[in-house]
Amino acid sequence: MLRAHAAYLLLDLKVAFREKLAVMLIVALPAAMYLFFGMMFGEARYGAHSATYYDEYTPSFAALVLLNIALMNIGPTLVIYKELGLFRRLLVTPLDMSAIGIATVVRATLIYLIGYVSMILVGWLLFGRLPSGSILQGILALVVCCFGMFSMGYLLGAIFRSTATAFSAAIFIFQPMLLLSGASIPLDQLPVWVGYVSQLIPMTHVVELQRLAWRNELFTAQALGGTVFLVVFGIACAFAARVMLRRTSI
Repeated sequence: MLRAHAAYLLLDLKVAFREKLAVMLIVALPAAMYLFFGMMFGEARYGAHSATYYDEYTPSFAALVLLNIALMNIGPTLVIYKELGLFRRLLVTPLDMSAIGIATVVRATLIYLIGYVSMILVGWLLFGRLPSGSILQGILALVVCCFGMFSMGYLLGAIFRSTATAFSAAIFIFQPMLLLSGASIPLDQLPVWVGYVSQLIPMTHVVELQRLAWRNELFTAQALGGTVFLVVFGIACAFAARVMLRRTSI
């Protein structure tokens, strides 16, 4: 069984990284936005902490890489596999559906690491700085954020049968996630009611946890609400995706 899981993982990685341009675009867009806004607002200060652009938006645009992966890679890739009939073949083999989830997480994590390194490189070239936060807090925040975002992408891929529909849904979801999460526009510059709506958006909590970990404040009461939200959201998405994937793959 372990050999079968490894074989499927290798197949998934080969298919995913065969389209090098697609992978590059997923990680290049957040880095390009980070560079563009950094050149314009690099000297500004943000929030009650009077944080610099580097400290406030390096983790924010790293979170945007996660969003891109969830919506533009995980979901559509699963739908492509369904269109090719791959999952119908897997359903009649001893290979458990968990192999799909494991391979998806490994592939998405590798793509994220490429995006994160590119973000750090841009930050170093633009501001001459490198992250100084706790590695442990960064890893823990990343695990929680990945669980929430990747589960959402998994659910997106499980629901739809058409690649075109999956991409359309991803683009539709991407817009409010980007604009209302604080990843691009500071929430304190938006109407008060937008702040309440943003708390219902998982990306808001991803951005917040990433920023807290960046400031070494993950182990505070501020992080509790976002952590609980993302864990519950991730569990719900993963459970629903597992059920839906079997139904839509037949």
